[in-house]
Amino acid sequence: MKNLLNKGIAAIKSTSEQLIGELNKGVVLVTEKLNGLPIFMSLERFGNKTPTSFDEKHYFVIPFELSEYKFALHTMRCLPKGVPEVNNLPKRRVFHFAHEHAEASLRQYMLHSTDEIMREQAKEKTNTLQELANNIDELDRKLTYGMLLVGGLAAIVNPIVGAGIAAKAVLPSITGLLNKYGLRASADKLSRYQLKKEINAAQNTIIDEFEAANTVQVINPILQELDLTLRTTEAEHDPLSSFNLADGDLPEFKDDKWRELTEVAICHVYKEVYDDPSLHRQANLEAKDLRWLKLMFAANKVS
Repeated sequence: MKNLLNKGIAAIKSTSEQLIGELNKGVVLVTEKLNGLPIFMSLERFGNKTPTSFDEKHYFVIPFELSEYKFALHTMRCLPKGVPEVNNLPKRRVFHFAHEHAEASLRQYMLHSTDEIMREQAKEKTNTLQELANNIDELDRKLTYGMLLVGGLAAIVNPIVGAGIAAKAVLPSITGLLNKYGLRASADKLSRYQLKKEINAAQNTIIDEFEAANTVQVINPILQELDLTLRTTEAEHDPLSSFNLADGDLPEFKDDKWRELTEVAICHVYKEVYDDPSLHRQANLEAKDLRWLKLMFAANKVS
């Protein structure tokens, strides 16, 4: 895993300022390609906080022909609007697969992408969905410098992020940050070491809460439809004029938020390919697929 993470750190340094700007808007989207796998990571906010709200981490394994592994991985942290990254909401992790074989493909990638020690650990725990989520979360933390966990507080504990923020002057004072994220300590009375210790403690608490959270997997109807339409011709299946697997439900969720999250993930993965006609054939995108994606982009305001 160390080699994989180091590659990720080197790859993302050039995009740290862009990530910081997105963070200030309340949304973070990071994209990388590691060992042949396109990886997307984002922080999304949907709906208002309710008594049944969760702080969720979603793992979308999205059919994608341009990947060496024939899928892209999109991890997504989802919070209700107005809830800071450091919070006391119950945690939940959800894997979204297009079919029953997708989990095995993801595990195969993780095994091939780790160093010797991590590979042996992974082999011993291949039946544990929680461990798979933990390994992916570790990758997320390295690629985003912890921003998906503690937001702007990452600037205080990471010199690379902090330098970018100083140049852009886009974040409030340290005291304001601590108040925003629920840390009551006064910046005037704390040394930089104490600040880092406080923030790292908050981050570790979130990590522990997610690792202890319920982790489930679902066969996502929208991903099922994407997989089907990519494997069929227009004469065989058109998602807009024939049956559509995306109309199915997920009883694990009490609302349809999962639909929005899934569509946003697909939009992130496919937008660049959609905009480049030279990639359509290689990506198995026919006219019917492009029409379906166009409607998805419009519904999610992706231009």
